Amino acid sequence: MISTLVKSRLGVVHSAAMSDAPSRAGEVAGEVAAAWMQLPGGVVNDSEIVILAIKPSMLRPLIDSFPWMVVTTVIASAMAWTGATFGSLSSATSVQLVLLIGVARFIFAVVRWAPSWYVLTNRRILTIEGVRKPRIASCPLLDIRNTYVDSDLIERLTQLGSVRFVSDKPSQKTQTWRSIAQPIEVHRQIRRAIENAIDQHSM
Repeated sequence: MISTLVKSRLGVVHSAAMSDAPSRAGEVAGEVAAAWMQLPGGVVNDSEIVILAIKPSMLRPLIDSFPWMVVTTVIASAMAWTGATFGSLSSATSVQLVLLIGVARFIFAVVRWAPSWYVLTNRRILTIEGVRKPRIASCPLLDIRNTYVDSDLIERLTQLGSVRFVSDKPSQKTQTWRSIAQPIEVHRQIRRAIENAIDQHSM
């Protein structure tokens, strides 16, 4: 285990990577530090150590908008075949409008993906979402009862996965880190952080 502390004006970033190569350790430290700098201000306390800061896979927008794109393509094809139109619009314009709906849904999915972050610190997990204003859902590591990796069909085909968190508190909603790369390794880091938090709490 190679652990690297990266100090910046915003706080302390902790990077942990399974590797024997110093160059790889430096790369991981740089990745976490870069991710740290992109997080919304005030999300992580100065006393917290960031273990992991990742985004959903770039395939997530495509996965979210895929049904829309399929449906609009089918409708557009049917309209082009039958010559159906919207009112006085031409057939070509009507088809383009339908296809535009699928494209617009994809763009919307990309805009939603851009500010999304999944953060693991030595104290809690955070899910950051929201376009105009960040919506932050957090859960202390000590309150997490169980975690597990889940993958739907598309995620399995793209070698992605989701990590789900179940809290001890009924009022705490189940959080899910959706469509992340290397879900098994991410899950290992989460379990290790939870175990460390329990050990420190019991001391």
